[in-house]
Amino acid sequence: YGEKVVVYCESHDQALVGDKTIAFWLMDAEMYTNMSVLTELTPVIDRGIALHKMIRLITYGLGGEGYLNFEGNEFGHPEWLDFPRVGNGESYHYSRRQFNLIKDDFT
Repeated sequence: YGEKVVVYCESHDQALVGDKTIAFWLMDAEMYTNMSVLTELTPVIDRGIALHKMIRLITYGLGGEGYLNFEGNEFGHPEWLDFPRVGNGESYHYSRRQFNLIKDDFT
C-alpha cells in the first residue's frame, strides 16, 4: 500500500465529539445496562457485538498498513475523548487514558 493512513472503528464510549460511536449506533442504551458479565446476554447486545466484530474485521482488512486500537477498551473509560482540534483550541486535556481503571476491583 505505502499509504500514510490509519483506520479505526470507534468503540465503547469513545466517539469523537458530537456523534455516537459505532457500538452505540448498534446497541444504544443497552450499553449502559447489559454489558456486564453479571447480567444476562440480550439479543441487542449479542447482535451488536457480532456486527461490531465484523465491522472491525472489514476495517482491518481494507485499511492498508495502519490500524488504531484505543487502549482501555478492555475496561471502559468514564470520560469522553476529544482529540486536539481547532474547535477545542488544540487541547490535549481530554485525549488522555486512565490506566488506573484496570486496578478497580469489581468482583
